[in-house]
Amino acid sequence: MQIVFWVAALLLVHTYALYPLSLPVLQGLFRRRRRHASSGRHKVSLILAAYNEEKIIEEKIRNCFELEFPRQDLEILIGSDGSSDRTEAIAAKYAPDIKLCAFSQRAGKAAVLNQLVPRAQGDIVVFCDANTMLLKNALQKLLAPFDDPKVGCVCGRLILHDAGRSALGIGESIYWNLESEIKKLEGRLGIVIGANGGIYAIRKELFVPIPTDRKVMDDFFTTTRVLIAGKDAVYEPQAIGSEETSLDSYGEFHRKVRISQANFNLLPSYLPLLNPLRPVVAYGFFSHKFLRWIAPLILVLLFGLNVAMAPASPLYASLLGLQVLFYACALLGYLGNGRTRRYKFLLIPFYFTSMNAALLVGLFRSLSPKKDTGTWNRVERAEAPRVQTAAPVLSGRSRIQAGEYPN
Repeated sequence: MQIVFWVAALLLVHTYALYPLSLPVLQGLFRRRRRHASSGRHKVSLILAAYNEEKIIEEKIRNCFELEFPRQDLEILIGSDGSSDRTEAIAAKYAPDIKLCAFSQRAGKAAVLNQLVPRAQGDIVVFCDANTMLLKNALQKLLAPFDDPKVGCVCGRLILHDAGRSALGIGESIYWNLESEIKKLEGRLGIVIGANGGIYAIRKELFVPIPTDRKVMDDFFTTTRVLIAGKDAVYEPQAIGSEETSLDSYGEFHRKVRISQANFNLLPSYLPLLNPLRPVVAYGFFSHKFLRWIAPLILVLLFGLNVAMAPASPLYASLLGLQVLFYACALLGYLGNGRTRRYKFLLIPFYFTSMNAALLVGLFRSLSPKKDTGTWNRVERAEAPRVQTAAPVLSGRSRIQAGEYPN
């Protein structure tokens, strides 16, 4: 029992602490060689799948028009997934600068992307969300790494801003900042394990149709296909997009459940990432994703073993006390949702526990015989922060200026 306990604890510490610390060491051992081809002009297709986005779609379109990129080389395609509001009417006003593909029956984001990518004229396809606002130079920064023919995917930097009403949203913002640092380190090795759907790009030739018979994380699936194809996936921290966090903690929890379920749904298709012939990719996927996905099971195992061993040893009794204290803080964070920002020491246990609870629920749902679908329900978020056109500054509640972004 002691051996199992400490091995489980080591795996947990590894995925959250040792793995990020090991990445700079790996850079010295497996430094990515950059190849430079002749820097030619890229024809770019920016693709956006939208469902009932009337509140934000016009601002998103204007944001696309403000991008510092030659208009003759930029194609903007919007796919409406059976929207029942004014999304299509608003987008249609901007034709022919915007190519609107309206689908009468809702089929899910993956199905929309599967329809839009083959219609795209660009050799580079940029994926973006309706509520993600891009800085003016985001496309320039996002496309620069494609001068290296080895690069198949470039992930931009998504900054989440607290909407001010959700304790879970605050924790999400903190967690996402840490994840961005990990992506930066992985990007230097060419092994970004999953781009964020708000801003990333791939070579069109590498796009693989996304499964539509169940929930799936389209950004994660698409990025991993690039890695499985033998190309690099890199991170460009200066290609910046911005979103607000969720307004409601409980809605955000259910969103994370769906994401977890989607990842477990396609777990067998991700196993080629563990190919020992590509040890760095295998190490990254196992450490950053697989262990994170099974972390709830590890936590349950640790607690159960700790309860069994506590009566026999003061050490294990103390460790059990620390576990109980941690989960008690998480419970206080849950009960005090909306006031938790006053007690920031509750944010970490609250977010960590809720995130792993969502993973566990998602795992059980993926194993359920109940029929799954590829459609998603929207989680209400605050309006996306407006991007200034005169200077790369994000307004609203954000106090972050472009000059303050770390490279």
